[in-house]
Amino acid sequence: MDKLRFSDLSDEQKTVVCNGCGPKAWGGLQPPQFIFRASCDQHDFYYWRGGTEKDRKFADKEFYKFMKIDIKEDAPWYKKPHYHTLAWIYYSAVRISGVTCFTYLDEMRTEADLIETVKVYNNIQDAILEITEVEDDDR
Repeated sequence: MDKLRFSDLSDEQKTVVCNGCGPKAWGGLQPPQFIFRASCDQHDFYYWRGGTEKDRKFADKEFYKFMKIDIKEDAPWYKKPHYHTLAWIYYSAVRISGVTCFTYLDEMRTEADLIETVKVYNNIQDAILEITEVEDDDR
């Protein structure tokens, strides 16, 4: 079976699996996105897809590689040193603390897992909306 790839995801699936830079648990305390949003989203996907420690190391190396591409292609020349420093900090952060966010599995998640994840996410969103509507009716 082929590995599920980030480029295979729909926008809805990316919304469910990815949140940009920083762990979802931080909520509103996300680090600045700068020009790294797409690289962070792809890294989120790799962490959701999971696998072994070897897969996590690959995800982190790809993250750093793609941030450097972001810098090369999108950063003005005078901001490049600043962005290279931030890319190294972001990479170091995921190497040090990413172990708590990575999905360790014997085999990577599949398209069926992704479909189920989106279904569960949508059910939760519907339940939240229903609770909100009930609370609004009670006022």
